[in-house]
Amino acid sequence: MFEGYGKLKQRRVMMIQQGARRNYIYARQLEAAGLLHSLVCDAAWPTGKVPLPVKLAERLVPRFAGPVARRNVRGIEPSRIQASLLPNAASFLKYLVSEEMAFALIDEVLATTFRKRSLKGVDVIVNYLGNGGSFLKYAKRRGVKIATDFISLPNYWEILATERSLWPGWEPEKTSASNNIVYQKRVSDLVSLSDVYLCPSKNVADALADIPGFDVSRVRTVPYGVSGVKLLAPRTQRGRVLLAASVASVTKGIPYLAQAARILKSRRPEVEIVVAGSASAAIRARPETCDLTFLGVLDRERMADEFAKADIFCLPSLAEGSATVIFEAMAFSIPIVTTASSGSVVKDGVEGYIVPERDGVAIANAIMRIVDDRGLRTAMSRSAMETAARYSDENCGTAFVSVIRELLQEIDAQ
Repeated sequence: MFEGYGKLKQRRVMMIQQGARRNYIYARQLEAAGLLHSLVCDAAWPTGKVPLPVKLAERLVPRFAGPVARRNVRGIEPSRIQASLLPNAASFLKYLVSEEMAFALIDEVLATTFRKRSLKGVDVIVNYLGNGGSFLKYAKRRGVKIATDFISLPNYWEILATERSLWPGWEPEKTSASNNIVYQKRVSDLVSLSDVYLCPSKNVADALADIPGFDVSRVRTVPYGVSGVKLLAPRTQRGRVLLAASVASVTKGIPYLAQAARILKSRRPEVEIVVAGSASAAIRARPETCDLTFLGVLDRERMADEFAKADIFCLPSLAEGSATVIFEAMAFSIPIVTTASSGSVVKDGVEGYIVPERDGVAIANAIMRIVDDRGLRTAMSRSAMETAARYSDENCGTAFVSVIRELLQEIDAQ
């Protein structure tokens, strides 16, 4: 896996991340290329080496099984995994301060944990949107280059506040102003600090251009692609429309999907729109969402089963860096109905349809066209599968590692 990148003599790249985002794919790609110096993270462990206290917690609280499994890091030499449970212990801060402030403080816990570790041999640090906190600035002052993956839009909180004002009662009435302030400062600091902006889509690069200090020459567009998908043979149920998200929220376009479901109920009663992922009791109880079927949070096997059954995948999102779930749906050969704001690689009329934002009628019409025209559905399905193949882990990994190699070569040339 990830062969053919070429190898430099030294392992000179540190990866810093909180959580198991994308199954530690960047760290695994760097390891396969012979470039990974270390993976610095919160709770994580090599496959088969789960600590005894974690095993006991998993037995006592079965719902921990999924999160524990996601923290297994495969494909990386165990000695290069530098993990700490302190950031996880500090997660209680989420109940005391605003969400973004909690993230910043937890990043500082990680920063403090590793502040004194040696940077000997490290020339580049890759991070997700500032994971590592002030440790990044500490490293930068010591000559280390910083490559930041800007995983979401810099105006995310502004979009969220707008949607919550448009749909009162669906989520908390107010969006804390401090969230936006802290987030904007984080993004602004990273734009100035980072030597490379890893952008998963053109959407992100365009939005960053409005940040003071933005340098377009630092932009490298590296799509995420398909990662860790368990593929099953299709068992397509005509008219079954799937939305999948970690949290089914107003920024995912749930109100507009609900509008589409209401329209489709009268025009195409055979169409069922199902929503996989966490959805608040408030959203599920809304009369407007009565035509949506909420499946709740699904494990990997059940999620694969839902992909296998889906006729169409719909994500009318308003604020994505790049929705990886769309790549996953395309890997299952599912036509897509989405918005430009999903940050996807879907081309309108090819792998599916790009619909206007905040437009339930357009969503319903796009779904009806695919449900009614099976020849169109077959063509879009084939195109989706072919596009997903172009954005495989291997291909996207090659693009990512090439960016890091280029940065290392610039260092060597200085």
